[in-house]
Amino acid sequence: MRIAHRTNILVKTERKFIVRGSSSDETIVCEQCAERMVSAQASADFFGFSSRIVYRLIESGKIHFAETETNEVYVCPISLKKILRSIL
Repeated sequence: MRIAHRTNILVKTERKFIVRGSSSDETIVCEQCAERMVSAQASADFFGFSSRIVYRLIESGKIHFAETETNEVYVCPISLKKILRSIL
């Protein structure tokens, strides 16, 4: 007689990343979340998708953003994380 054992293991991990550096020295803080914003390009690179996806989310009003006087676009990582969780 053969006895079979089956074991299921569930591992839940959470990672926190710190993105440093920008082309300007100014720190931009999200007015709604009070979180330091990151550039749209850096957030796209970090999550591995095109910057166009980030701009579509901005245009649809789904994520918080700010634009500097030098036309650099920054996004709120908190609002981006929330929208990505709802999609995935």
